[in-house]
Amino acid sequence: MFDEMDTVASDFDERIRDARESAGLTQEELADRLNEKASVIRKLERGDHLPSDRVQKKLEKALGISLVEGQDVEDSEWSSESSGSMTLGDVVKRNDN
Repeated sequence: MFDEMDTVASDFDERIRDARESAGLTQEELADRLNEKASVIRKLERGDHLPSDRVQKKLEKALGISLVEGQDVEDSEWSSESSGSMTLGDVVKRNDN
C-alpha cells in the first residue's frame, strides 16, 4: 500500500486525535476497536511515539484518515485506491436558483 518514500506525517498526532474526536470516540473506545492498549493511543496523540506500520494501517482504516506525509485528512478520501463508489456529484451540492 505504501512505498518506501512514504513517511508518517509530522502532524500525525493531531490527525489521530481530530479524527477520533470527530468519530465521537474516547481513547479507550478507539483502543478497543483496534485491539490495542489505551496507553498506545495516548502516546500517539501526544506525539511521544510514531505508530508502527501495523498500528498505522489499523488507525487509517478505523478512522478513515491518512497518516502519510503530503496527504492531509481530506486527501485520503480522494486517493486512487478508494473503492470508486463516491463521485464528485456525491459530495457537491448544487444551488439552483
